[in-house]
Amino acid sequence: MIIKPENYSNYAINQFHLLGNNETGLSKAFAYLLSKKPSIMFKFLRYIGLPLKKSDSLYSSILIQTERKRTQGRTDIEILSKNKFHVIIECKVGNNKIDKQREQYLKSFANVPDKYLCILTQTNDYKKQLYDDVSVKNMGWIDIDNLLDDKEFESDELVKDFQSYLRRGYKLRDQKEILVQDLSDSTEMKKYKEYNVYRRQTIFGSPLYFSPYFTRNAEQEEGEGISYLSKILGIITAKPDEIESFKDDLKIFSDSKNDLIDKWLKGVNLDEEDTVYTYFFLDDPVKLNTPLLKDGGIEKGRGKNWIAANIPKNRCVTFEEFTKRMAKT
Repeated sequence: MIIKPENYSNYAINQFHLLGNNETGLSKAFAYLLSKKPSIMFKFLRYIGLPLKKSDSLYSSILIQTERKRTQGRTDIEILSKNKFHVIIECKVGNNKIDKQREQYLKSFANVPDKYLCILTQTNDYKKQLYDDVSVKNMGWIDIDNLLDDKEFESDELVKDFQSYLRRGYKLRDQKEILVQDLSDSTEMKKYKEYNVYRRQTIFGSPLYFSPYFTRNAEQEEGEGISYLSKILGIITAKPDEIESFKDDLKIFSDSKNDLIDKWLKGVNLDEEDTVYTYFFLDDPVKLNTPLLKDGGIEKGRGKNWIAANIPKNRCVTFEEFTKRMAKT
């Protein structure tokens, strides 16, 4: 690693960059930040579900360690307060997904009242699990970055260095913006229009908005094209009959709006299959004045930065391109 290239008197690198751009380096950097900043530690623990108030005595009792070797495997980060709580964090970067680790460490927890398995990934893995005594929290590294975007930390040099390392090394700001997918099935259109729910096969990633493209066969009163833009408030990957078990998540997504939660659950209840799906829970849609259409024709390169013919799975477009298309209508 080059620490300072020639012809540079001040090179933008800090102590975290010395750890390298990999899962081990990022997990160690995050653990170090938690160990040095009690405010961040308690904010993180509250975010995953532990209702803790900041306390110097509690903080001093907490053990933080990385790469602990256990019979079940080697954990990335562990946070333990004897007789109180135990958190195991499994870290992934890039397109790496959590597989066997979901259940691998269930027997690694101490005998404490509160046990949390935190799945921390770059691809925002929203698969949900139900375990009797272990709470599972799925997060993306983008969520950690957002937690640190707080006035309380804006002048903290260590926090700024960590965010620089996180954003530069792992390209967290390359988040997808607007997911666009064909929609023609009558039940799926009913879910979207009446219940603010969109369902699809299991995916990874976290777009900010969803826009359905009503196909010609959909025969909607709005006509063919994109007529709505909906903010994605939350994502859960689970079987339909499991969704109600995640009401705490839905409450967070909806900002405690019970009418919206009820609407979402009614939409999910239209599904009866014993299959794992990714569910997008949406805010009320914004209707466009004129539908946005696919690029027509057959010429090479059509649909660049946009959509054409059959829309591929997980097709996302930028706000910039979306608004350009709106301006042309």
